Amino acid sequence: MFSAVIFDMDGVIVDSEPLHIQSLRKTLSTFDLDIDDSEFHAYMGRTPRMLLEDMIEKYSLDSEIENLYAQHMGHLHSLYANSVKPIPGALALIAELRENSVPLGLASSSDFTLIHAVLNRFGLEHTFTALSSGQEMEKIKPHPDIFLVTADRMGVVPAQCIVIEDSTSGIRAAKAAGMTCIGFRSPNSFNQVYDEADIVCDDLRDIDYSRIFRIFKEINGN
Repeated sequence: MFSAVIFDMDGVIVDSEPLHIQSLRKTLSTFDLDIDDSEFHAYMGRTPRMLLEDMIEKYSLDSEIENLYAQHMGHLHSLYANSVKPIPGALALIAELRENSVPLGLASSSDFTLIHAVLNRFGLEHTFTALSSGQEMEKIKPHPDIFLVTADRMGVVPAQCIVIEDSTSGIRAAKAAGMTCIGFRSPNSFNQVYDEADIVCDDLRDIDYSRIFRIFKEINGN
């Protein structure tokens, strides 16, 4: 049977993608750019630093990455503190898995500061056996490193892990790590491809401990 469930954070535990776009728009507003939301959506599952680096190069922005990144993180922390909301069903699913003694991991492309802001806001500080952030990875999603590191920190075999992900890059990373993946069509996860997910879910309220157990058994045959 499965040994652990690893959650992505943005778009899975919290509905934060609109906040990221709002913060990025505010950060880039001084450059008089007209950037379509689809350009932001293309970076889902990846780090905001990568997006900002690409924006500097693509639009020849007269700014250092550290300056833009600091501005973005400042805006984002304010938005997270005042506006971030949980994905419907996410907190209940986490609570039920804990009640059934399932070890939980968190593998997010966000910085640790944002990870801890979410954990503190929703009383999840002691919920996860291991936390991993994209900021500490040399290779980020869709590379499998963040999931492999999380599994190693939890002391579990990757093949016995189930990942819940909402982005194309996250799903590909989970599968590259040899894990079973539930692709979640999050309310604000636009233009993502779920073909590589083992199963696709439109509502986390449809997922519980029993269904996760059945999904793993059906996919892996044990």
